[in-house]
Amino acid sequence: MRRTIVALACSLALTACAVPHERDDLTPRKTAASADTVTTVIDRYREVRSSAVALLDPKPLSTVETGAVLAIDSGSFAVSQGSSTTQEGDTSDVEVTDVEVPRFTKYPLWFSAVVRDRQLGVNRVQVFERASSVDPWLLTASPETLSGTELPAIRRADGAARTVGADDGVGMAMSPQEAADAYAAVLADPGAEQSAEIADDSFIKQMRTTAATNADLENVTFSQTWEAQDVQYALRTGDGGALAFVTLLRKDTYTVADGLTVTWPEGSPQRAFLSEGISGSGTLSYLHQVLLYLPGGAGEPRALGQYGGVVGGEGGQGGGGATG
Repeated sequence: MRRTIVALACSLALTACAVPHERDDLTPRKTAASADTVTTVIDRYREVRSSAVALLDPKPLSTVETGAVLAIDSGSFAVSQGSSTTQEGDTSDVEVTDVEVPRFTKYPLWFSAVVRDRQLGVNRVQVFERASSVDPWLLTASPETLSGTELPAIRRADGAARTVGADDGVGMAMSPQEAADAYAAVLADPGAEQSAEIADDSFIKQMRTTAATNADLENVTFSQTWEAQDVQYALRTGDGGALAFVTLLRKDTYTVADGLTVTWPEGSPQRAFLSEGISGSGTLSYLHQVLLYLPGGAGEPRALGQYGGVVGGEGGQGGGGATG
């Protein structure tokens, strides 16, 4: 497997000092990770993920991933295991093109890295976090952008990336958490009052198209809800705005007409998580990690990329009757 090439360039002005290992109080402020640590963390992640892909087994991922990204990847493996599809590997031409490392006074520590996959034509904007001095670095967010998508410049102070608190709306139309909540409200209801505050971006359009397709299923009533989770990671952009990593919980509920059972084709998330089909009702849960850009000033927040998938299903016990 090709070893990851980390291009830190001049954007990383890191000190060589190590993070304390015996206490969680990091006062005075310390850079989250050295350049060598960043390289080691990313290389280890790529190696473990490649092993998981080769085995078609998500278990190794729990040693390098956590939270929503682990749930999304585990769900993706479940879909692949139930079909003839294969998991995306890490043997393609990948390169880390940018790293942003903030400073912190206490744990958790985190940094972000942009990983370019030339073969797939995408960039992964990843966040690695260390929860405490005795915990490993784990991938916790990984939204994808098209290779042609330009990310806003990140503001730095003394060589370290500036962070933005979830409730800090200074210099923007709203705070990262307010933007996340408004974004979820617009996804749930195109007519929501927040629709005037959020850009009608490609992700919103894609999700509306998907919902409309599901709503057209014969003998099925479809409904969908969206909820924003707490924002944990946001970087200050050069224009005074923010680049926020937002996780959204989506639930798709299918209610089937009495006396009928609806099934889906092999390789679909519905088939993987509701294998016996649906008679009555069933719900699929999805997580989407959205890279949300909040421009400085009065600009509307918009998604620059996302990474998501099905993470669970409930209900939908199959029975006799017609198949849709």
